[in-house]
Amino acid sequence: MIGLVASMPVGAIAIMSVQRTMNNGLWAGFSIGMGAAFGDLIYASIAGFGVTFIKDFLMNNKLWLSIGGGIFLLFIGYKIYVSDTIKQIRSKKNLTKRKMANDFFSSLFLALSNPITIIGFTGFFASFGIINDKTTSFHIVMLLLGVFLGATTWWFSISLLINRFKNKISLRNIVYINRFAGIFVFAIGVVLIVAVLVFKKGI
Repeated sequence: MIGLVASMPVGAIAIMSVQRTMNNGLWAGFSIGMGAAFGDLIYASIAGFGVTFIKDFLMNNKLWLSIGGGIFLLFIGYKIYVSDTIKQIRSKKNLTKRKMANDFFSSLFLALSNPITIIGFTGFFASFGIINDKTTSFHIVMLLLGVFLGATTWWFSISLLINRFKNKISLRNIVYINRFAGIFVFAIGVVLIVAVLVFKKGI
């Protein structure tokens, strides 16, 4: 449940996953989601095992990590907006493992650029009373496995749903959706950079 809830908020990664699924099919969109799922797993592991020195390093450098993530979002948003949607759809059979790997690592980088996620998982674990003095390493590993499976289930379900119904959407509308996705991701990048520079904190 924690993995599902942590993955549900609609943000840049979700929009990217939808866009890739619309253009290149189920596995292209799912590769984006898996990058986010692995990012969540890494931060959940830090929160679960209480790796203080890593947590402190990430939190102390969250400003630069957030700026880096924002700049990367500007680049991704621009690339999505100017991409040839029709060409992508027609050439989806040529989707290579390298392209999927690039999407995976792009998504992973974006997920890791927001160390505030550690606080979110710490709050989840504390609220549910999952981690206490009697918790063993085995329990934490099982917890992290559950978080990862929950996140994976969410991203696969979204990709499967979009892939199932995308044929009911006209090519013209897919192009419009592609443009909107580019603008939305770019806008999130702008907001993120402005937020960290003005308020000195990430979102």
